[in-house]
Amino acid sequence: MEFSGPRRTPLFAEDPIGELCGLATLTDPDDEVAAVVDLAIIGARGDGKTQFIVHAIRALHAHAPAVEGAEQHLNRDIMRLVLDPRATRPEATPPGVMPHFTFRMRAAGLFDRIGWLGALRLAVKAARVGMWLFLALLACGIGIAIGMRGNVPLGVVAGASGTILAAIAAIIAKRRMLRFGDVEVVFWDIAGEQVYSAAAADYYAVLGRLVDARRQRAEALGRAYAFAPVLICNPIALGTDDEGSPYERLRQLLPLFAALDRDAARTLVAINRWSIVDPICARGAPRDEIVTVTAHGRGEPPPDPREVSREQVRAHCLDAEDGRDGDVQVSYLRYDTAIRASVEADPDTATLAYEYDEGPGAFSGHARRRFLDWIVGLVRWPHALRGPAPAPVAEVPSVAAPQVAPAHLPPIDVPPHLEVWSRPVDANPGPR
Repeated sequence: MEFSGPRRTPLFAEDPIGELCGLATLTDPDDEVAAVVDLAIIGARGDGKTQFIVHAIRALHAHAPAVEGAEQHLNRDIMRLVLDPRATRPEATPPGVMPHFTFRMRAAGLFDRIGWLGALRLAVKAARVGMWLFLALLACGIGIAIGMRGNVPLGVVAGASGTILAAIAAIIAKRRMLRFGDVEVVFWDIAGEQVYSAAAADYYAVLGRLVDARRQRAEALGRAYAFAPVLICNPIALGTDDEGSPYERLRQLLPLFAALDRDAARTLVAINRWSIVDPICARGAPRDEIVTVTAHGRGEPPPDPREVSREQVRAHCLDAEDGRDGDVQVSYLRYDTAIRASVEADPDTATLAYEYDEGPGAFSGHARRRFLDWIVGLVRWPHALRGPAPAPVAEVPSVAAPQVAPAHLPPIDVPPHLEVWSRPVDANPGPR
């Protein structure tokens, strides 16, 4: 028995910019998927890009599609971290390399894993049961109004009718979601220190080529496409007021990369090490005070301490809120990247000892559901519901003519051109 290979098409015959490798190994799915989402994970060296990708894969309950070659090796390397907490952490991404990790989340079952507001948006935009929900709310409202006027039995009947309509809408929405294909999510590991260097134009041009090629093929196949950058913010690495941190430089460039998606410019700022934020921004402490932080995993020797300004952490982590930066929608995700973290503070000497159990944990608190809400909101679901993917066409050799391979789309080479909020389970300070 012969097994067919992955039904995927390379988008680029070679890397468009030779100094930056990554696009030549990319393939696009030929089978039925509801949408493709590219996430550019940007962060400075050691800020936790790989840990965020591991957390995101776990939150999505993602599975790897059938890929080959370099893509398969990359997926296998990241899955070692997802499945084995003791796996050796990979080295930092070298300059000139832009690796990607291709995974999928199933559209079926999303209603049970996202918040009620996200589920409502999903029911309206993807399952298209907005009219059913409107009639259900209308019937409930009429029932309440009739009951308040004194006719309680008739009001109960109207309210029950609305509840039945809502239940029917939920059943229809779940059945329609079953007919959608998977959502393919591709994580791109972007070395942040290269983005604000002389290579910044190369990264921008390569991501622009990626977005154009993906969108062109998505439109040809009738699927949705979205692109969004994710910026990693490590509070311990924000430094002092006298020196600009890599995060500050990248935050200024973030709207430029978010605007590569022509339909909706959206971005996510992921604040990890959230357990350390409130102790740094202690109530009553001078805002301009410099705090010395020692962070290390349990059982490991402590590294050299790092200095960070309370004001920097307050401005970029504690007081940052969802909003718009020009025409870009910015959302914030707060979580602790460690499995378990503890902080010991000495206010007299302005020192903090941050100790944690390292490993590929999961988003803490409500961050998992909030992240799912955000990524589901990126997708512009197709108007036409899809059926099952067609089976690949078998090759039929001929004696008089050479064997003809099944038709496929050629590679594309185009020219350039909700508040997300969570506190970790082990840190639940009051509102600031």
